[in-house]
Amino acid sequence: MKLGVSLYSFGGDLQTGEMTVDEAIRYCAELGCEGVEIIAEQHLPNWPQTSIGDIEHIRDLCKSLNLEIFCFSIYLNSLARSDREATHEDYVEMMKNGIATCKHLGAKILRPAFYCVPIQKLYDLVDACLPILEANEIIWAVELHAPFPPSFYQEALETINSPWFRLIPDFSCWQTAGAAGHFQANEVSTLLPLLKYTVHCHAKAHVFDENGEEPNTPYREIIAILKEHHFEGSVVAENEGWIFQYKPTKEVVKTHYALLERYGR
Repeated sequence: MKLGVSLYSFGGDLQTGEMTVDEAIRYCAELGCEGVEIIAEQHLPNWPQTSIGDIEHIRDLCKSLNLEIFCFSIYLNSLARSDREATHEDYVEMMKNGIATCKHLGAKILRPAFYCVPIQKLYDLVDACLPILEANEIIWAVELHAPFPPSFYQEALETINSPWFRLIPDFSCWQTAGAAGHFQANEVSTLLPLLKYTVHCHAKAHVFDENGEEPNTPYREIIAILKEHHFEGSVVAENEGWIFQYKPTKEVVKTHYALLERYGR
């Protein structure tokens, strides 16, 4: 498996201006990361009207540092317009922009964050986008995140049954009850039936103990499953602790990436 960092982890310092996106990318390279995840709304200027020049700057910087862009994330915003909620057609246009940008960045995986309740909204949108995804060789990877149960997208994945529609499990689904955004503990074994659909993982963390472990998240067990089943995708450290309590980013990200390497190498 390939290991890296989601630039989401630098949110505290990026929002306060303590770091720039370029500095965050360079720091990931210093840590020895193989790749990064980029979130459009946080890391691309003026999204969704980001210039080609700005997109190419991020792409070329990562390439110069031997960093793969594992995943490009976007938000399908239902309130993108001020006069009405987004329609199915609006979401398709957002996806077209996301797919084109993902391809230009050189990424292969697109994570559209989309409130798909009722689930038929997801089926309809995926169905409309599959020809575009296939033509551009971009995978739509839906994120499985707490508080949804591990089985939440399994039927959709089985029904759609396309190599261009896959899964990003977020480790939050296996955190202990009481962790941020989590209301019940799920057995780590519930990851097993999802592995054949999994192309990328978010290794969630909120806090670390004195040994550099995330006490709410069974990192050793989750990564052991990935290794035992010869997972060949990517796993990125995604720290959300800065949302609840600001700490300087670099040491937190260093601790988090070291945790990934401890069990993932």
